[in-house]
Amino acid sequence: MTKHFNTYSEPNRIAEAVEALAELTEPQRPFTRLVFSPEFSRARQWLQERFEAAGLECQIDAGGSLIGTRKAPAASESPGKIIIGSHVDTVPAGGRFDGIAGVVAGLEAIHFLNAQRIDLPFDLEIVDFLGEELNVWGTSCLGSRHMAGLLTDDILDRVDQDGRRLGDEIERIGGTGKPASGPRPDAQSILACLELHIEQSDRLETDQIDIGIVTDIPGISRYSITVTGSAGHSGTTRMEGRRDALVTASDIIMTAREIARSIAAQDNRHFVATIGRIEVYPNGAATVPGEVKMILDLRASNEHSRDMFMEQLHAASLETSRRESCDVGIERISEASVAHMDDALRQRLARSADHLGLSHINLSSGAGHDMAHMSRIAPSAMIFIPCKGGLSHCPEELTTPDAIARGSAVLIRTLLDMAG
Repeated sequence: MTKHFNTYSEPNRIAEAVEALAELTEPQRPFTRLVFSPEFSRARQWLQERFEAAGLECQIDAGGSLIGTRKAPAASESPGKIIIGSHVDTVPAGGRFDGIAGVVAGLEAIHFLNAQRIDLPFDLEIVDFLGEELNVWGTSCLGSRHMAGLLTDDILDRVDQDGRRLGDEIERIGGTGKPASGPRPDAQSILACLELHIEQSDRLETDQIDIGIVTDIPGISRYSITVTGSAGHSGTTRMEGRRDALVTASDIIMTAREIARSIAAQDNRHFVATIGRIEVYPNGAATVPGEVKMILDLRASNEHSRDMFMEQLHAASLETSRRESCDVGIERISEASVAHMDDALRQRLARSADHLGLSHINLSSGAGHDMAHMSRIAPSAMIFIPCKGGLSHCPEELTTPDAIARGSAVLIRTLLDMAG
């Protein structure tokens, strides 16, 4: 592999930036930088200082995202704009690279353009999208949702267990705290939205590939499943008369896994189903469980596969309900359609990787990203870089400065390509 990507991006500078942000964490729970937390505010301050040092004009937009803009020369007519962005918030006890790698890659593009004294014929925005990670208000991608006109009153009025209203928190950090009346007013002038991210799986590492070019971001659907039986004394309630909600729930969990495995084997696109949250009532060692509440997380690149899964799960749950004499209710909480990345931008990214001597493959994303929402209003694309062992959302999450530098070089080369 030809390593002339280093003429575009500096791994040492990347490493310093990643470590500086990694230090901005809850001390007893690395790496934790929850949206709106003191650690998040310090990270925002650090990033704004780096933006300003690089000559960017900074602002907090109406949705609470931090934007640093490198303006096109004043003589440019109808310059348009390109967005490169990701996020600095994390999940609890998350990793050092999820989101951070993408923001640092955007800064690398600015450093390169400044060092080479290159003026682009369009504005370039580097964006820290607000609250990409799922939060205590139950909604991810706050900043990109607002830009796309998808952040509603219903979402903003949500209150967490400490009494904090989401809209008030956004207003506190510089946004308006109000719903978007539509996509950002200049959406038609956005030429491209680009994001670099760690893969969060091990395909690139296993196959020793430098760059993954994302084909689509799956539709993410979440369902509440409630199983209602009868609580009873564990010592006196006879086995044949029990209406054990946990036994019924266990059967549903196993059934969901088997249906998902069958569909995934038939569909060569991304499909996964997970029941990862479960609450048992009364949850006592000497009590037959009377109620179970679960959350089903369903991610599919093919909406037909999603619908087929739910049809089969409903039928299987009805049979389980009859057999175990428990009531089963399934209710949709949220649903987002598949987001397809722009073909023309994907081709540009592939040409840029070829120019740099970097290997690349097409990949479907398993996780949600801000580009899913930005793709609703502008051409959007993502690149993945290798992630060791596929570990993510945990302190063991790891990529390398060289891997980020390779990805940054692809973004920079694509900017130059678009600039002609």
